[in-house]
Amino acid sequence: MVCPDCLSGRVRTETPTGTVTKIHGLDTYVAAPPDGAAPKGLVVMVSDIFGWDFVNSRLLADQYAASGGFLVYLPNFMKERGVPGWLTEVLFKLLSKSGVVGWVRKPWYVAQIAYYVVPWLFSNRWAVSWPIVRAFFDAVRSDQTTAALPVGAAGFCWGAKHCIFLTHPDSVTSKPLVDAIFIAHPSVVKFPADVDKVARPASLAIGDKDVTMTMEHVALTRKAWDAKKGVVDTEVVVYPGANHGFAVRVDYFNENMLKHYQEAEEQAVRWFTKHLN
Repeated sequence: MVCPDCLSGRVRTETPTGTVTKIHGLDTYVAAPPDGAAPKGLVVMVSDIFGWDFVNSRLLADQYAASGGFLVYLPNFMKERGVPGWLTEVLFKLLSKSGVVGWVRKPWYVAQIAYYVVPWLFSNRWAVSWPIVRAFFDAVRSDQTTAALPVGAAGFCWGAKHCIFLTHPDSVTSKPLVDAIFIAHPSVVKFPADVDKVARPASLAIGDKDVTMTMEHVALTRKAWDAKKGVVDTEVVVYPGANHGFAVRVDYFNENMLKHYQEAEEQAVRWFTKHLN
């Protein structure tokens, strides 16, 4: 499922500072700690619908590396590339209250969105994407260059469900695939079934205006995770006024949203600093 908020937000204009390489068979954006410092751990990001080459996600990887001292991988987990960032502007035009000319163009806007989103949904359905993500984390754990590093996973929207499943008991072997996860505005998650199986430290950032994970879903998540106190460390942070996508596609012209974006970034860094040691 893709809701309008899955495509909303702003595309950032800064230039990412990381590098692109091939890791375990996947094109991967890599952000390293500053000044050649040894990484405190490895954070693997599982992106939203816009994919591994979306500038906002790459800049977020840079921020995790700089602020937390982590090595950050942002792999291309998608069979089809993510939808192009300029669709955020198309959606803005589609939803705007415009004059006659604007209304005449709306079918064209719908067609543009459907042209990219419909094939993406088929190519990146769960049965296709989950084995790719799972195999990458298996490879990370067995690779001698990263085997000694604690591993975290950060997932957003489409990517968040994959991170949740990485913590499930069938993914927790003698050496768990992840030591901790951070997820923001997850989509296509079954409540409470998926969150109830979380068996590794998990941190959730969610806006109270999210239409995909509603406050009812948040309550179910809290109930499931509260039952794990003393066994699995978890947290739920609700950001007032924030909608779906706020932790990646921040509206820099909205002071409150910018504040929440920064707070969610700090939440992730703080969580990984606590558990990747």
